[in-house]
Amino acid sequence: WIIWICWEIKMFVEILGIVASLFVISAFLFKNVKIIRLLDAVGALLYVIYGILIHSYANILLNTVLIAVQIYHLHKLNKK
Repeated sequence: WIIWICWEIKMFVEILGIVASLFVISAFLFKNVKIIRLLDAVGALLYVIYGILIHSYANILLNTVLIAVQIYHLHKLNKK
């Protein structure tokens, strides 16, 4: 029973990483800069959560910075 729970948690973490990747990859399909930055920010947020779950500090740091950059540029775009 405990092995099944551990497997379920591991699968959730892997699926989270895949979903994060899909957000980042899907951003390449759009031409609208706001949509691109929003999808990248969501993907980066999911990668931060993924990084926390797998204890990857490099992943957490990189994607936290990317979120800040995307939010900064989205804010600038919304001012126009």
